Amino acid sequence: MRLKIIHIALFILLTSHLGYCQDFTRDCIYIDFETIPSGQLIDDMDIFDQYSDVFGVSFSLEGGIPARLAKVGAPMTAFQGPNNGADTPAAGVDIGEYFLTDNGTVFGLNADPIYVNFLSPMDSVSGCILDMDFGERFVVHALGEFGDVIFADTIFSSSEINGVIIPGDPGTGDGLCTEWGFRLDECEGSIFSVKLDGFRVTNGGFGLGLDNLTFCKFGAKLNIDFQINQSDIICGGESGSISVNSLSDQNLVYSLNGGDFSSELNFPEVAEGVYEITVRNELGCEDVYDISIDNIPVPEIMSVIDTDAECGLENGTITLDVVGGFGEIQYTYDGQNYVTDGMFTDVPPGDYTIFVLDALGCVDSATATVAPSLGPTIIGVVQENASCDLSNGEITIGAIAATPFIEYSLNDGPWQMDSDFIDLAPGDYTITIRDEMGCTKDTMLTVEVYPIFEIRNVAETEPECLEDNGTITVNYDGGVGDVEYSIDGGFSYQFSNVFSGLAPGNYQIVLKDEKGCELTVDATVPPYVCPVYVGNIFAPNNNGVNEFFPVITALEYPATILKYSIYDRWGELIYDAENFSIHDDSYYWDGNFRGKTAVLGVYVYLIQVGHLDGSTEYLSGDVTMIK
Repeated sequence: MRLKIIHIALFILLTSHLGYCQDFTRDCIYIDFETIPSGQLIDDMDIFDQYSDVFGVSFSLEGGIPARLAKVGAPMTAFQGPNNGADTPAAGVDIGEYFLTDNGTVFGLNADPIYVNFLSPMDSVSGCILDMDFGERFVVHALGEFGDVIFADTIFSSSEINGVIIPGDPGTGDGLCTEWGFRLDECEGSIFSVKLDGFRVTNGGFGLGLDNLTFCKFGAKLNIDFQINQSDIICGGESGSISVNSLSDQNLVYSLNGGDFSSELNFPEVAEGVYEITVRNELGCEDVYDISIDNIPVPEIMSVIDTDAECGLENGTITLDVVGGFGEIQYTYDGQNYVTDGMFTDVPPGDYTIFVLDALGCVDSATATVAPSLGPTIIGVVQENASCDLSNGEITIGAIAATPFIEYSLNDGPWQMDSDFIDLAPGDYTITIRDEMGCTKDTMLTVEVYPIFEIRNVAETEPECLEDNGTITVNYDGGVGDVEYSIDGGFSYQFSNVFSGLAPGNYQIVLKDEKGCELTVDATVPPYVCPVYVGNIFAPNNNGVNEFFPVITALEYPATILKYSIYDRWGELIYDAENFSIHDDSYYWDGNFRGKTAVLGVYVYLIQVGHLDGSTEYLSGDVTMIK
């Protein structure tokens, strides 16, 4: 292995003289500390792993302590230039605003080494060291995977001999940015970290100031310059495939298992196993990749467990035991809806073909059958609404089940064997039936209330004189069906609402509808009223005919004369009687006045008759007394 240290003003410009790859920056990392992947740059901040995720590079001191960030012209943390000031480069030297330093102090002859660590090993490293002044040294160590030194070199600053300044290595001096760099001649990246160290050989303080760091790896890069394509053996096939295709303009050649190199590599049929692919670039750099062709097991249904539906519902289950397959396994029992769970629930009765599908599209199938079942079924409902303003509604359930044992429950109440529910108030009800297997079925019912049964009115008519032909008519609202009527206390009923042929008196009418709801109403047939008559002439001559002036009515009608008054033409009261039976002739005027026969002529009468119904009839007029 031939190692070189290059002290150059521009490392990249001289790479062609060293036989480097013409486009070696393809996989290079450049850090100038003017930006940071996350956060904001601040003077004297810790620099540790901020560049790791993006660039694969981290910085540290001995013991894993973070390095520090220095700001140009800020308080001294790296160097003191006699001509330019603290942490300030010489005129014309542009290093931006920030650079990397060790521990942030300039004290003692030795600086704390800075370690640059790579996630992926590199082939070349370059950068610049600031202010390599009088009597100072800068040492670079390239370290291998296990921390072993695989390369070392030192940059010397100017040295003094007998008081005369004699130039040392090129590019060193006060405030300058001395370029340094090296590259391993071999193609394989083997630098896992770089140790950057410095010290003074004369009195004073020394600190490291680093900037413009570049790290590169040469050779063809997988997925950048070329791509390896492989296909495993899937779905029970017999072979896989391997191919390589270029992604860049490099002239790459490829070899499979040590065979001949070719600019194209395509093996469409390869058996299961491990294959070695060698990639060589124009410089002869080779990278070897092991490719494994695997035989991916196909998904295989080992068992199918199906359970029948229960309770007459669509609640069967199908459970699959599947082995093999690649990635996520999907299942379907209807050929349309795929799920990632191998247990299907709420499956309707029927015959099914089950398919399983893995992430590669490989399929296996099996059959399953979910048998139907007979759950309890409500086949009829008879209900009676509440009537008579009572809680007397009824519900009767007709049901069948696979077993003769059926229970019934009302509104989640106690279970009973009787299918009848009685004495129900109006409202909504849930009836549940349950068979011997515990299967249930619900139905919702509403017990209504029949129209309220009530009397609308009662009409009575009085009988005719001395007749028992009075009537009572009863009208009602509500009720159910035909209504019957009774006037004898419920002993007998009729469908007519009219009772006729009634004698005067008090009666009690009972109404009853088809539900047995009863109403009772009192009615009174008023007494009959017979007509009364008064003559207009009488002759009190002791011949036994028309001897007095009577009020005449039916012989059996017991009316009462409440007031009986006779006046002459000048208004003088001639005769007066009261409160006597209409049939008592002894109270009527016999034509006498003050013990002797009154003067023949016209007289005026005023009579009040009291009838059986309590009414008073007023009679008035004139009567002529003759001889």
